[in-house]
Amino acid sequence: MSGSKLRQEAERWYKQSEDDLEAASGLLSISKYAQSCFYAQQAAEKSLKAVGFLLDTDPWGHSCTKLIQNLPAAERKLFSEIEDNAKSLDKLYIPTRYPDALADITPSEAFTKKEALLAIELAQEILSCAEERIYSVSTGSEERGDEYLEAER
Repeated sequence: MSGSKLRQEAERWYKQSEDDLEAASGLLSISKYAQSCFYAQQAAEKSLKAVGFLLDTDPWGHSCTKLIQNLPAAERKLFSEIEDNAKSLDKLYIPTRYPDALADITPSEAFTKKEALLAIELAQEILSCAEERIYSVSTGSEERGDEYLEAER
């Protein structure tokens, strides 16, 4: 895929990550804390996939941590500061949605406002890092983007 197409796909995924983060905030405001945590995780995941698409790494899976670890080495360095955020958010993927994921308690009973606020904060930091990375490449010329992608392969 050309650098232009990769950038376009990255921007689509990033735009959806922003929408998911907005949904997390909306769910928080109506005390749907488990769902808010889940959408925060989804926002982070999609923003990291956006970076993966930009770099043509074929991002796959739901682990934010693995999405960071699967980036080229130079990119992993840029995202190393937020890897703990990714690990925290990864823990929200299953137990926020399934009543049998936590012993004798449903997600709606288990998650708190404090946890939802933290999940949104952690996700926002990941989105900020992803946004900086995506738009630092896409603001260059078309040729620069293609050359960058070729150099990374």
